Amino acid sequence: MKISTRRIAVGTASLAVAATAFTSAAPTLAAASTTTTTTDATTTVTQRGIPKIVQDWAGAWNSTSSTKLADLFTKDGVFIDYGVNKTMTGRDQIIAWKVGTDQLIADVDISVLNAFRSGNNVAIETIYSGHIYGAPRGFAVHGTTILELSRGKIAVNRDNYSLATLLAQSGLPADWTPPTGS
Repeated sequence: MKISTRRIAVGTASLAVAATAFTSAAPTLAAASTTTTTTDATTTVTQRGIPKIVQDWAGAWNSTSSTKLADLFTKDGVFIDYGVNKTMTGRDQIIAWKVGTDQLIADVDISVLNAFRSGNNVAIETIYSGHIYGAPRGFAVHGTTILELSRGKIAVNRDNYSLATLLAQSGLPADWTPPTGS
């Protein structure tokens, strides 16, 4: 069993996030995946048993590239964000979504807590964090993502997180909406 811990600043407080990957319970999944070490200024995380598509997906979100995420999708891939009730179809719309996210939120970070793959379905548990420009504080909310794959690419991405929690942590009112043009 491997436990990874990451400290996330939320306003003046910090949150310790612990994740456990049970590779011994799923030897076939662990054997099919890779082991990668990711290093940044705050932590080193060893990802054991995390499917490669998940590592690539999180890396694309954490990148400043506007195309890296869309490149993981099929040409007609669908990205659904249930938190804000938006659906993007096709790589051009997914690129626009990533650009808009990076323009609205500073330091977007997706930290993978746990993930598994069964056939063409992938489940991911995350901490989604960042700081909405102009908000008094940053946020760090739990999220889940379900991916449906087709020929190794993402055909459908379904993101679930609490927008109400994200806005409350950010110090924004529950009815807040992004400025026009975001």
